[in-house]
Amino acid sequence: MVDAIRTYADYDSFAREWHSETLSDRDVTLGAARERDLINEQDTRQLWQLLGLLDEDDVFIQLPEWLVEEKTDDVRGNLAITFVGYISRETEDAVLFKDSSPGRRLMQIAHKIHSLENGVENTAVDSDRRKRLNDKLQEEYRRFEKQDDVPYLSDEWLPKSQLITIIQRRD
Repeated sequence: MVDAIRTYADYDSFAREWHSETLSDRDVTLGAARERDLINEQDTRQLWQLLGLLDEDDVFIQLPEWLVEEKTDDVRGNLAITFVGYISRETEDAVLFKDSSPGRRLMQIAHKIHSLENGVENTAVDSDRRKRLNDKLQEEYRRFEKQDDVPYLSDEWLPKSQLITIIQRRD
């Protein structure tokens, strides 16, 4: 589909590309940027975790604020510029972006899912704690799947020239 979609199979290559501007501007490697706290590793990890939960056709996109303002009637003042959804059609100049949700919200849920999965994995099989963690984990999966409560950019044509980033994760 869209030529601009970038796919990543490992975290370091993703982090290197995601922070390429910082790495280039500072003339440092990813390792040096981590050591000197030049990048937000927590946000990068959360985005990577989100990408790992997406369906095969879903993409993470970043748009300029002016385009989001034009395409939504969000008046809350905390305008989302990243979204998760899928591209259902495309023309030479635009893509039809469907069933989207704000990326930041889904990143937070994905991080919680990741943390709960680690907790379940590191807890004894027959413990009450594991059952509670499993119940919370299932609740977070339901929250992740339920994206009806914030219908951003549903069925919107977006100009390809304005898509800052389009990302998928391939394992």
